[in-house]
Amino acid sequence: MKKICNICLLLLLLTAVGCRQGYEPGDYYKSGGISGIVVDVDADGNAKLLMSLEEVQDIDADSASKWAAQLGDGSWRLPTKDEMGKVRKYRALINKTLEYKKLPAVLSGHTFYWTATPCSKSHTYACGPDGIRCYFSTNASPFYRARGVRSVENVTEK
Repeated sequence: MKKICNICLLLLLLTAVGCRQGYEPGDYYKSGGISGIVVDVDADGNAKLLMSLEEVQDIDADSASKWAAQLGDGSWRLPTKDEMGKVRKYRALINKTLEYKKLPAVLSGHTFYWTATPCSKSHTYACGPDGIRCYFSTNASPFYRARGVRSVENVTEK
């Protein structure tokens, strides 16, 4: 009886601790020369959207877009307003991974991250800790930053 209880306890622990397959937001991703942090997954645990580990600061919206495009193989870009909303939603999980990697946290303090979504001819959406708002596209200071994102196709295995 004791042996059966020990086996049941072991199975319960394995299930709770990490017998999952696939990715979740905030996971570190590295495959095929691409690395980043998972922002979005599909129902099967496939990574769909990655955020770059690199960031740049003191940058305006146009320069941020050009900076993101030069990351890696050219598949990187600035996130849309909706994608940045997902980064904001999962920032606690994302920041745990960034902290583990000894990289700067995203959406902390008085920082704003540019998106690729314009809100007028002279304004672009940027996301801060308190939400997403329109800012002059030409704003540049240490508070204005950028991180790239890219899509990933059907990668489940870590």
